[in-house]
Amino acid sequence: MRIAVITHPGDRRLRTWMGGRIARSRPFYQLDAILMAGQARGLRWVFTDPGQRFQAADAAILHADMSLIPQDFLDLAAAYSRTINGTVADIRKRQVSRNLVGRDDPWPGPVLVKSDLNCGGKPEARLARRAGQPLSSSVPDYQLFDHIAAVPDAVWTDPTRVVERYLPERRGAMNVLRVWSFLGDYERCTWYSAPETIVKGHNIVDFGPSEVPEVLRAERRRLGFDYGKFDFAIGPEGPVLYDANRTPAYLSTRPDLMREAGDRMSAALIRLIGP
Repeated sequence: MRIAVITHPGDRRLRTWMGGRIARSRPFYQLDAILMAGQARGLRWVFTDPGQRFQAADAAILHADMSLIPQDFLDLAAAYSRTINGTVADIRKRQVSRNLVGRDDPWPGPVLVKSDLNCGGKPEARLARRAGQPLSSSVPDYQLFDHIAAVPDAVWTDPTRVVERYLPERRGAMNVLRVWSFLGDYERCTWYSAPETIVKGHNIVDFGPSEVPEVLRAERRRLGFDYGKFDFAIGPEGPVLYDANRTPAYLSTRPDLMREAGDRMSAALIRLIGP
């Protein structure tokens, strides 16, 4: 089985790793582990983008690491009989979040200011840097305010940022983040806890398995994801989706998990593509 991996020509991380030009201990994307594990199942792949001649394949996966996919990438994805995530064009917060607020919103509680782009716009900045284009000024990944009135005027006029109701999940003194990773019929879901407001890999103190609420499954259907990672929590009002990512990273701190998941996800990928 041959799969066409549609990537941005400026994103050398996936291509370099899979091309064998750097040590195999340094993958960047979860897809690295999936494809490598899939070799034993007869999976083969080719990298392509809209600037290349058409590469025939049994199926494709749209793996362009950008929040908003350009139309020519979507047109290429549509040229294949089956494309994983072929219609997931926009994962900006304004598209994904159901918790955005405006300056005059009656929400009385705390609010969180975020980048509208996935991963704080770092993938776009990386591509711009490789293309020799000037970078826009960076903004903090997250800013927490006690109420809407405390949000600076500059935030409301900045199209690169959004303001959300702050709906945390707490377990005692800890904040909790749940991460659901999936590909076709494969899934794994884990909760993580940390004392800081934003739960990240470096501050996690505990973790364990988590169920996936039906609300999140409905969000996956709404957004059209075949493959990806959703960050969510069980907030004071119930399940709340924080972020949706269609190009999940390889967890370098958990190579054992990545090897195991890569093997199971490669099998799920082949099942998803079908005969």
